Order: sequence, then C-alpha cells, then structure tokens
Amino acid sequence: MKFTVNRDELLFSINHVSKALSAKVQMPAMSGILMEVEKDILYLTATNSDISIKVSILQGENLQIEEPGSVLLPGKYLLDAVRKIDSKDITFAIFEETILKIYAYKSNISMNILDKTNFPMLTFDESNIVVNLKSEQLKRIIRKTSFATSLSESKSVLMGVHLTVENTEIQSVATDGFRLARKKIVLDKNNPKTSVIIPRKSLEEINRIVEDFECTVEIHLFLTKALIKYKNILFQTRLIEGVYPNTQNLIPENYLTHIKFNKTELINAIERTTVFTNLEENTVVKIVTDPNKVIKLNSVNNEIGNVVEEITPIDVDLAISFQIACSAKYLIEALRAFDSTEVTIHFTGELKPFVLTGEKDDNLVQLIVPIRVV
Repeated sequence: MKFTVNRDELLFSINHVSKALSAKVQMPAMSGILMEVEKDILYLTATNSDISIKVSILQGENLQIEEPGSVLLPGKYLLDAVRKIDSKDITFAIFEETILKIYAYKSNISMNILDKTNFPMLTFDESNIVVNLKSEQLKRIIRKTSFATSLSESKSVLMGVHLTVENTEIQSVATDGFRLARKKIVLDKNNPKTSVIIPRKSLEEINRIVEDFECTVEIHLFLTKALIKYKNILFQTRLIEGVYPNTQNLIPENYLTHIKFNKTELINAIERTTVFTNLEENTVVKIVTDPNKVIKLNSVNNEIGNVVEEITPIDVDLAISFQIACSAKYLIEALRAFDSTEVTIHFTGELKPFVLTGEKDDNLVQLIVPIRVV
C-alpha cells in the first residue's frame, strides 16, 4: 500500500472518523482507524459499540494512489501525528508488513500496524426507508429537542430522541418525564410511516459533523440502526430498542392564560434570580403574577438568601393571580431552543404543565412540568 494525500484533507477526515473511536477500549482493534486504499479511493473507518463512521477521499488533486492495500492504525496516535505534521502532502507506505511509514517534508514516522482481524466487519447499506433533509433542518431538530432527553439509564428509551415519519412530516420528540420538546418539519415528498429512537449521544456527534450549509442529508432507517449520509461521510448509529411512551396527549389544547416575554430579557432575569444557586442542582424558580400584570421571579437559597426579580412582559392575559414553580435549568434550556425573540408561556394551572411557543418557531413546542413547593 502506498499513496500521497493532502494533509489538510486527511486531517479533516480523521477528525470526523475519530469521533467513533472507543473511549473504553476492550480490544486494541476498537481503538484503531481502518485505512483502506482501493483503485481510486481512500476510506477511513472507525467504530465503537454505538456508532460507526466512514469517510471517503477520491483520487484527484488531494489524493494520488500508487498501490492499494489496507491497514489498521492506532487512531489517537494517527490523529496526533497528522495534526502536528507541517507539510502540504503526506505519503503513507507499508514497510515489512507490520510497520507503516509516514513521510512528510522533514518528518519520517514509523507506526506499528494493529491486527485488523478483530476489527468488526461493517456494512453501510442503504434502506428502502430514506428521509431527505437539508443539513440545516437536521441540525435544527437536534438542537431544539435532544437536550430534553433523560440522562438516567433506568429509562433507556427516554435517553434518545423519538423520530416519527409519516407522509410529508417528520416529528422529533424528546422527554425525560419532567419536560418535553417537540419539533415538526414538513418534507418534500411522502414517506411510509415509521418511527425510531436515536440515542442522544449519536445525535450530538452528527450535529458536530454536519455544517449549516444547504446540503442534502439522507437518513436511512432500519429496525436496529440508522445510517446518515452527508457529503462524503457515512455515519451509522444503533437505535434504542423499546416502546417510546405516547406523548401525543401531553400537550394541552386549552389554556387559562398566557404571558409573552422578550426571550433574552427573561433568560437574563432567570440567571440573575438564581445567582445564589447552581443551575445543575435542580434550582427552583418561582413565577408569581397578579392582575396588575406584574411578573416576579423568585429563587431561594436557605444558606445564603433569596432573590426577587421583576420583569415587564410584552403582553399578558391575566384574570387571576397565581404562582408556579419549575426547574430554572429546564426553563432556560427551553427558552434557548427558540430562534424567536419573543416567546409566549401558556399556563393551564399552578400544578399543571405549561407550554412555551415562539412566533418564528413554527411547529416547535416546549413543555415543562411544574414543581410543588410550600
């Protein structure tokens, strides 16, 4: 095996592939990047128990192939070596079957080859069920819903985002039992009805790979896995097995009252209110209203003190005064999911879930379950 590749193109590809390297290595092969050179293409592949990533580089300006072949290389050290090489092009060649030589300008590196017999036999097959999205649409789905998944392994099905495809609509739902995020997107063509649960970690990784360009992303759905095709990248993830809870009836259809806020002002007010607490420690913020249309936010730390913040809403429809308490972290994360500058909170009662919507965020709903406080 021998080839010469543009250093920047190779580094870009290895950076993507390395996201699938196993953090907990049980076999040396699982820490490796498989480098396969064919007649006119170079493939880089890595995998762990959850995701597999395969990137291709075509022969041309950035790649010149002299001899095909394949090797399995230590992924971390390959990435470090390429990152630190100061050269436009890098040449790779096998030396004595067990060593790979890397030549670049004044650099001459010898790297031991891993045994590839234990590297999993991977297939990146396409499915009959495929959904086409713009890259920006996929990133929007992930950003607006994945944060609401559960972090508890005791609720494994809630650790993923539930994607449902039917006709010309794809719906993304995430919940941890105390909040819910739902986003719908209209598709260009009809699709058969199907649903899958994709792990949050997998979606976070694909979100780091996909850029905000108007590129088409193909999502191929299977019973146990999903394949996402983006440019020259194949990203495959396992699916979470199990039955996702029915969330269709959780979002109220009727509300007692609503209050419209400037999103940024409300987030800043919540952050000031919780200055004595840690948002990661289930900090509670209380929203207090009265018929005079005065909105107050209150947070208490028994050891330090309490903070009361007053905020003027843009619009308010109040017939009675009431107060409702919720997680400050959940409220801030829900607000940040909106692109709208103005967000409306719809209330159904002091101890009933409330809903957030935004004028410029079509088909996006955030729901939060309140907390009972004395």
